[in-house]
Amino acid sequence: MLEMKKIDERESQEEGETTKHSDLDFTFIESAEAQMAAADYEVPEKLRTLHHLVIQYASQGRYEVAVPLCKQALEDLERTSGHNHPDVATMLNILALVYRDQQKYMEAASLLHDALRIRETTLGENHPAVAATLNNLAVLYGKRGKYKEAEPLCKKALAIREKALGVDHPDVAKQLNNLALLCQNQGKFEEVEGYYRRALDIYNAKLGPDDPSVTKTMNNLASAYLKQGKYKAAETLYKQVLVQAHGREFGGQDDESVQDSQSAGSTSKAAWLLGGSQQEIDNVEVQSWPPDTHVITSGDFIALDVFSSHDVRDRHRMQITAGGTKQ
Repeated sequence: MLEMKKIDERESQEEGETTKHSDLDFTFIESAEAQMAAADYEVPEKLRTLHHLVIQYASQGRYEVAVPLCKQALEDLERTSGHNHPDVATMLNILALVYRDQQKYMEAASLLHDALRIRETTLGENHPAVAATLNNLAVLYGKRGKYKEAEPLCKKALAIREKALGVDHPDVAKQLNNLALLCQNQGKFEEVEGYYRRALDIYNAKLGPDDPSVTKTMNNLASAYLKQGKYKAAETLYKQVLVQAHGREFGGQDDESVQDSQSAGSTSKAAWLLGGSQQEIDNVEVQSWPPDTHVITSGDFIALDVFSSHDVRDRHRMQITAGGTKQ
């Protein structure tokens, strides 16, 4: 904890210097499975509702509403339950989200450190809620380009989730995605593929091959191949992404009709780029991809959903944008 705070202090002058990023989600409220695995604490429904409301205001840029709303709720919780309470930690996480979206990274980090201390003290170091806050810190460091500092936090969060939820839980797969992206941004490609492959195995087994998380993970793996110059492997994966996107948009069709529609331009620039030169492929930016391909950049993290991986309805209702795509 002290080491992480020193990192923030050393970088206090970098507050205005941010890396290119897209909106990422934090895991403020654990999935239903995580709460069942740790029955000693359940996030109150009112905080869940407040979280959704804050997300809505923040997505609209209405921070003048979101911030006071969070602060008032935090004051009320501290008055009724005291500062060192799990509900206070949850509220600190939510307020950190708003500060992060405002690029107030120092304030967000301070809140997350406080939330982590509270959760470790009141719930135990191996509680899933502790993993959530560790992940939030890792994402925050990642958005600031501090991948080396973020990686151990992400690994610790992964270990907690594996122990609490099981090694084949979808939330574990999401954590593997974040870890892979942190390693990818450090050029640790030998580790990257293993993390992505394991995440894909979990998603396919638990959520099915048509789940959007499978598509996103395939895209991330393809992006890692591109960075290594493995264009053929990347092309194969990108074509699978296109076929899946086409199937979701137009329904099941045979391979020939899918190829015909691609050549006719229904999948826009994505299909064209797959046939381009290595230089064209290597210079692909996320803005070049049409929204229906569900592609995100390698620098973005798979968002860890607020609720269960299985609660598809809630997940899509969040409408969190990542690199120009909506989940």
